Amino acid sequence: MALIRMAYASEATFSPQPSEAGVEPNVARILMVSRRNNPRRGIVGGLYYGNNQFFQYLEGDEDAIRDVYDVIRKDTRHRNVKTLIMEPLSEVTFSNWTMKYVPMAEDVSRLLKSEGLDRFEPAKFSDRMCEKMIGLIRNASETGGYGNRVAMGTAGPVGEVFTPGVRYGLVAAGVSLVAALVIGGVLLL
Repeated sequence: MALIRMAYASEATFSPQPSEAGVEPNVARILMVSRRNNPRRGIVGGLYYGNNQFFQYLEGDEDAIRDVYDVIRKDTRHRNVKTLIMEPLSEVTFSNWTMKYVPMAEDVSRLLKSEGLDRFEPAKFSDRMCEKMIGLIRNASETGGYGNRVAMGTAGPVGEVFTPGVRYGLVAAGVSLVAALVIGGVLLL
């Protein structure tokens, strides 16, 4: 299996919508599909969305990455898709993230400022700036944020499959169901 890494930039075709959860709804749908499909394909990486622009970094099997990239280029939620990096990789460096979403606008703002840039326009990034952005995403994946962790190379996802909020919701739903069954049983007596 030949490993590659790739980064691309694109412009969103949708108008950003407000979100109570902190993730733009169209971006949330992209993340949901990526997190469902990437483990089966052995793909890992990270995504940043800001200023209606995407920067995504992927690692994995060359055929799988190229197949996913073909889908991305045809996705109507993107336009002006530009390949920034596409090269061989000796080993996976995002080995425990199916698709990391990095909502750390403050970190990206600091990075842009340090490079003398005033807007997030990843299609204009130099190779050096791409590497810095990848480093920011990689470091964010080690320190927190939004994402699904998996142990790659196992039979399936292991570890954090649900976010704490989803786990809390499932527990609350389970407790409510048990309470309803108990109350229903008492009323039938």
